Amino acid sequence: MHPEEIKAAMRIAGTTPAMLCDELQVAASSVSQTISGHIKSQRIQKRISEIIGKPIEVIWPNQVVLRRSRAQIEAQRAARDKSK
Repeated sequence: MHPEEIKAAMRIAGTTPAMLCDELQVAASSVSQTISGHIKSQRIQKRISEIIGKPIEVIWPNQVVLRRSRAQIEAQRAARDKSK
């Protein structure tokens, strides 16, 4: 969804990004950047999903997850250190 569609859906549901900031006790920039897709906050995305009644995957499609497990990070560090 386009960020303006997300904000409009939130307003239709009776809330605003500013109200969400207060509810979750986060900075306005965090909500704004999450809505626009610049950052990924699972907590903010989940709450927006609940507010507008759509799955996260529908609101932010094609979102690449760049998370690595602790084991992956340690393995990469070990391989890097070994090659030095």
